[in-house]
Amino acid sequence: MGEEAHIRSARPDGPRYDSGYDDSKLDSYENLILLCPTHHTLIDKNSGAGFSVTKLEEMKASHEQVVTESLGAGEESQRELLERMAALLLVWEQKMQLDQWESVTARLNQPIPILDDASYSRLIQAGAWLLKMRWPNRFPRTEQAFRNLHHVMADLLNHLQNCMESESGSVWRLRREYKNIGWDPDAYKTLFAEFQVERFCLYVLVIEATKAINWVIAEAAGEVDRFYRFDQGLILMRDGDGIFKTWMLRLEYDADELVGETPAPHPGKSAIVDFIEEGVARDAHHFEGYDLAALVREVKAAL
Repeated sequence: MGEEAHIRSARPDGPRYDSGYDDSKLDSYENLILLCPTHHTLIDKNSGAGFSVTKLEEMKASHEQVVTESLGAGEESQRELLERMAALLLVWEQKMQLDQWESVTARLNQPIPILDDASYSRLIQAGAWLLKMRWPNRFPRTEQAFRNLHHVMADLLNHLQNCMESESGSVWRLRREYKNIGWDPDAYKTLFAEFQVERFCLYVLVIEATKAINWVIAEAAGEVDRFYRFDQGLILMRDGDGIFKTWMLRLEYDADELVGETPAPHPGKSAIVDFIEEGVARDAHHFEGYDLAALVREVKAAL
């Protein structure tokens, strides 16, 4: 099983960092090399002192030449496409902070959702990256999963922008306008209901993002590389108040949500908001203790 490795590190303290290298190419195919886990560790040992950029580029070119000579034109084209798609999957994992997803979701799932500025900025960058990507039609199910993820991320980022406020320039917290008024029961009731809608909509969008990410992983393993994330598996979402209780959840779309040639399991933010507003209008605490992971299925049934 291969691992994608960077020839030049993106970090100033990383192996073979090159301050003069074009930042836009750091995660491109040009700067990536496929290695076994053992050699991935070896080339980065001692800050990459034993393997220069030139040496790694020569190794990569030599291997590609051997493969090119042993394959026909059609097979060679397929090999290159698979390698480039594998490289894109690595970039996607980094953009989406998959290795930090549990901690990001833990903060967003708190009773008063919170997010540090660095994580928020990376989510925005991931959303922009998904928006501009063009996926090869050789992998239609993976492409569809990425399109669905883009729609979820667009809704999540839009919601964060509308309901979060900055505190001290480094932390974002869900806005609580009902806390900033004097004695006014009617206004308090209205503002608290708005807060509840924003809070539970955020929870559901985080759940949807987790499901969407896991759908990409599943389809990539089916179409691109059967060993994709074989060791790491799917991502988990962390829930709870972060103090007295916390638990991990494995969230995926149900099979009947992914039927058809172009499945689109995410119903969109507006449908989710409408459903939550209806429940909160009856009781501001309606969704406390609710199975939010299953809420989207109810939203779709109501459409």
